[in-house]
Amino acid sequence: MKLLQITALALVFACASSTAIAQKDIVADSVHHKLLFENDKVRVLRATFGPGEKATAPFDAKEVVLVRLKGTGPMAVHLPDGTVVPGKAMSPGEAAWAPAGHIQPENKGNETIEFIVIEPKR
Repeated sequence: MKLLQITALALVFACASSTAIAQKDIVADSVHHKLLFENDKVRVLRATFGPGEKATAPFDAKEVVLVRLKGTGPMAVHLPDGTVVPGKAMSPGEAAWAPAGHIQPENKGNETIEFIVIEPKR
């Protein structure tokens, strides 16, 4: 019985920490990221960046699919070592895969950009 209680407690802590990690981008940059849907298979966010806006803080991003909803301007990603990586040019309706990493996105253009961010869970 004691082993079952310890296992259950470990599972509760594992689930709680997994949810906390998954929420870091929303907490780190709640100005630009809004949770739309989440279950045990997927998490879906809406990311909106006005002209010249940069995420309020860097965060650990998971591997995601990005679907551009609005804007055609350039995005860039700031990395911890100071490198700025230009994003792929996208039109509304296009989708792209983005790798995981510690990032700080920035809208380098002069129009608002909106994405749907789809994070598959494993």
